[in-house]
Amino acid sequence: MFEESIDHLLLHCEKTREVWMLLISLFGVSWVFPFSVKETLLGWRVSFVGKKRKAVWQVGPLCLFWVIWKVRNKIAFEDCVLSIQRLKASFVYLLWSETKLWIKGGPLTLIDFIDWVGSR
Repeated sequence: MFEESIDHLLLHCEKTREVWMLLISLFGVSWVFPFSVKETLLGWRVSFVGKKRKAVWQVGPLCLFWVIWKVRNKIAFEDCVLSIQRLKASFVYLLWSETKLWIKGGPLTLIDFIDWVGSR
């Protein structure tokens, strides 16, 4: 029997990895994942994305963790089925929502947000 760990759930699970790949591809960054959540967060503080997108970069892992945790609990306690498309959409929407709180004059629509994050 497989024992679920925080590192597996939030970093190494196949479905979680897809969301991580979405996050780093939004920024056009290459990333090698450390073994643990702690090491990932410590390494994540280094910004490769420039000043204007730094806040979004920094909140990205926290949004990802929150979405993964919520979905995991729905699967475990409400017998829901995982939809990777819904998981990715929930993540991007949460990241955009958080960005609107922190960046004044930032992108107003979701489409504008995706373009803005991808700009250099």
